[in-house]
Amino acid sequence: MGPWWLYIIVFLFGYLTHKTFFFFRSARISIGIVRTSQLISLAVLAKSMENFYYSHTARLRHMREQNEDAKNIKDARRSFSVDISNYKESSIKEMLNLHPKFYDPIIDFDNWKSAMKYLEENNNYILQLLDRDKNDKENSR
Repeated sequence: MGPWWLYIIVFLFGYLTHKTFFFFRSARISIGIVRTSQLISLAVLAKSMENFYYSHTARLRHMREQNEDAKNIKDARRSFSVDISNYKESSIKEMLNLHPKFYDPIIDFDNWKSAMKYLEENNNYILQLLDRDKNDKENSR
């Protein structure tokens, strides 16, 4: 039997190596989860903006059909623009405030325009996620 301290050193080396690789693997997975949740949240926000614009268009069409005053239509447009810009600003700000400071280096946007650019750059990934969901529904029957 060899020196007993060699067994202890080998065990400690294995244990520390395992903990190190486990830490790096966990950090990589958590960063992936944060990025995926950001992309899904941005996709939901973009879809909600589409719905806001559709409802705004329908409201303006209804106002024109009801022969509303041009001033009222202009005020509705102005009000809508203010509401939308406030919504965009506050939604991104709230989304960024939910992240712990630890994740600040991996956040690739800071306002609506840069968030939509980030979403567009990762458009294929979002489409793959959505297609995967459709395939899951078809395969689960």
